[in-house]
Amino acid sequence: MVKTKEVLLRVEIKIEIPQDIMLNKKRLKSVQQGILKVISKGPYEEGLAFNIAKATFVDLSSFYNLPGTT
Repeated sequence: MVKTKEVLLRVEIKIEIPQDIMLNKKRLKSVQQGILKVISKGPYEEGLAFNIAKATFVDLSSFYNLPGTT
């Protein structure tokens, strides 16, 4: 059996999502699930035990509440 060591990778990724998708909850959820699937595919194909334990999507324009972005 191969010895392994569990590590935690913290990553912040900014993604440009078209506004029409952001306004359509069903499409947005589908896009979010697709993004998580793509992110986890690479390590899995390399033989790593890989689990996305937590993922949060934040709308940065409303998060920062910048003038002219609402």
